Amino acid sequence: MENKESARLAYVLETALNIFVRYGYKKTTIEDISKAAGITRQGLYLHYKNKEEIFSASIQKALNDGLQSADQILEDDSLTLEEKLFQALDEWFGRHVGFIHPEVSDLVAQCERVLGDTVENSSSSFQKKLEQVILASSGENTKDVKARAATIADMLCTCALTWKHRLSSRQQFQEKLCDAIHLCCRDLRE
Repeated sequence: MENKESARLAYVLETALNIFVRYGYKKTTIEDISKAAGITRQGLYLHYKNKEEIFSASIQKALNDGLQSADQILEDDSLTLEEKLFQALDEWFGRHVGFIHPEVSDLVAQCERVLGDTVENSSSSFQKKLEQVILASSGENTKDVKARAATIADMLCTCALTWKHRLSSRQQFQEKLCDAIHLCCRDLRE
């Protein structure tokens, strides 16, 4: 019964996130979320006291799910460095390409207001993990190699974030990402 309830709440949060990114925070109502999730408003209020709490929980879930998936990829020893970077960056950024409706402008401000530094901290944690994987693949642990790994991780995350917001398809994102990773890994080997 508890697993069924957990799965139900996960579905509600995923549905809520889809509604928020389609309409924005201000235009989304509890009624919108309850209808889309197939739950009564009273059912929502049993778990969340207001829209802000649902918003916060849905963003937290998306961040946690993304970090967990990226961790699994980055820890997979059967993958090459290029495969790890590609899959992890695609999981963290690529799955959101075209996800946020272009006319929704209040989400970033609401994330900062409701969650504070949570999104930034999750992004920093992800980038740090990329840096560690890059560093580990080099086999060296000198100051120069550490700086290079940090630069590559930063560059890949910055590019991926930009493409996430500017490209219209995940395929376009993956093509650009593949080229960038190839260049970075080539540079790392030289």
